[in-house]
Amino acid sequence: MNITSAKVIPGCISCKNCENICPEVFKVDPTSHVISDKFNQNALKLLMAEKMCPVNVIKVEKEWAYELNYSQAELISKKYLTPDVLELVFQTEKFSCVPGQYISLQMKDLRGEFSRSYSIAAASKDSFTLTVKILEKWRGSAFLKKLWDRSWKNVFRKKTTLQFIWALWDFVVQDTDKRKVMIATGTGLAPMMAMLEKIPQETQKLLIFWVRKEEDLFYLEKLEKYKNLELRLCISRPDKKDTSPSRVTDHLADIEKDDEVYICGNPDMVSAVRKILQDAGHGTKNIFHEDFTLANPPIALWKNILFEGEVPGIEIFHKILIYLWVFGVPVFYFLGLRYWFLGYEIFGKDIYSILFLLTWYAVVFVMFVRPLADIFPKLKILRRLVVLRKWFGIFSASIIVTMLFAKWIQNPSSFAAFFTLQAWSLSPDMISRFFSTRDWSMLLSLCSRLSEITALILLIISNTFSQRILGIWWKRIQKTAYIYFYAGPIVALQYSNNPLEYYIPMILLPIIWLLAHFRVKLWK
Repeated sequence: MNITSAKVIPGCISCKNCENICPEVFKVDPTSHVISDKFNQNALKLLMAEKMCPVNVIKVEKEWAYELNYSQAELISKKYLTPDVLELVFQTEKFSCVPGQYISLQMKDLRGEFSRSYSIAAASKDSFTLTVKILEKWRGSAFLKKLWDRSWKNVFRKKTTLQFIWALWDFVVQDTDKRKVMIATGTGLAPMMAMLEKIPQETQKLLIFWVRKEEDLFYLEKLEKYKNLELRLCISRPDKKDTSPSRVTDHLADIEKDDEVYICGNPDMVSAVRKILQDAGHGTKNIFHEDFTLANPPIALWKNILFEGEVPGIEIFHKILIYLWVFGVPVFYFLGLRYWFLGYEIFGKDIYSILFLLTWYAVVFVMFVRPLADIFPKLKILRRLVVLRKWFGIFSASIIVTMLFAKWIQNPSSFAAFFTLQAWSLSPDMISRFFSTRDWSMLLSLCSRLSEITALILLIISNTFSQRILGIWWKRIQKTAYIYFYAGPIVALQYSNNPLEYYIPMILLPIIWLLAHFRVKLWK
């Protein structure tokens, strides 16, 4: 697949989805734009960013009529070929690929959803096989090791089904009569196995396969069945004393300039072999390669949380916030009205005060985490927490809206009264009394109504459907959160014995936003 261009059309709402998915190409500051032309190197991420944009402003142009679709596959076989190479066979429907391509498995753990790409070792119309190097403590490896296959031992267990994105990339065998030379290290053998199934038997083939030790060899029995295949094994640390260590580069001199060369495996090996061949006069049109893109190596847990933003349990916390919004807050509040426990004190505060404090600190999180993420870009935990802004905002707003609806249910006439000038302390006589007596209760009443109505607005539009319907206006309406932020604490002050817990964030917010603004300007 060849991607010719990627662009962002007007209407971006700065949700940062595209930057989170494909930071190699997209940057949001303050709206999304393209920062690199490395489209083919990041083809899968680009297509995912296009598909997942909530307002459809990312447009990717490609030469092939390929659409990003998720399919499902069930794991039917799982076995170790070597101590650290795992073979996985998945059953699916209407599968097709070109030998040499890879797929992307969608995975999920306590840190959240992620994907890993693996070359296809074998495929049919209803199944595909992957051979995967298992690396201790690495995220993808940990996920795959825990999967259950369809063996008799697991007959009573739930079936293992995964989502995947269909075969991608253009590392495919050419339909020519030239001799095929395949160079692979480790699980780089996987796409070569798929290619060997397609290459005609009469075609001359040479496979140079490197591993560290004899125990790392696999698929030797399968390789023996291919006709006209010369197999050269390179073992850098042989166990046998009479066997000399060898490397891939020891065999490059036997490659003719007219041979087609396919290289797959460690990126350093791929780069070195390409350079040697090109320096020897081999044309680039006959050299095809696939570099393994290695995931980030495991690091200390605290570094992983702070600098990589991989927060264990964040998805569970996300769901807790949803349940609190949908069920917890309304049920708790209405039970409190029924049984009169809202006036009770806990840790020196009555429950009304605690509810207002929860509301306040939830919205403080919403307002502060985004600018702090811009000020401290290396602390990726802040960028990870940005995605929780929506649900903290909903949680905060749900408390205020629940209180509002409870008032209307207890006294139905207050619903109509809510929309009168008297309820908003904006009737002419109230305004006149304010200027003559400086009665600040009028301001308190106005702020109370403002916090309620903005909470209701934010609660209604905090969903993907509203984003699509409102387009660019969604972002503008969301800015009523500033009104909610400043009106709410003025009301909550009457329930607090410590006004500083409200005053300090109100003063710090504009300072933090200004610092973030100038930091982003400096990046440009």
